[in-house]
Amino acid sequence: MFLKNHWKMATIAVLSGVAVAGTASLVKAQSRTTFLSSGDSVTYEGYFLADEDVYASCDADCEDLDIYLYDAFTGELIASDTLVDANPIVTAPYDGDFVVEAVMVTCYAEVCEAWTDSDYGF
Repeated sequence: MFLKNHWKMATIAVLSGVAVAGTASLVKAQSRTTFLSSGDSVTYEGYFLADEDVYASCDADCEDLDIYLYDAFTGELIASDTLVDANPIVTAPYDGDFVVEAVMVTCYAEVCEAWTDSDYGF
């Protein structure tokens, strides 16, 4: 009886670990973090749904961060937010694969931390 219960507990522990590990990887995939200096940019690919917001933000040393949304297949610029602020946002007009470019326009430190995300993560 002891061995049977021990085996059952070991199986539950392993499966719980798999579930937690699977959850952790999903969380990591939803928000992209990078460090950028003034004039630097980073690109990410993602699948977005129609009307899904894609946004970026940066730390207190950042004054201006821009975001661009391109169609992944044609390279066409679909949307952009180039206002002088640290929280740009664009909206995917249709379901599809896109390329997101975040551009650090003004960072008052050597580097600024920037985050890029969307309504449903990518």
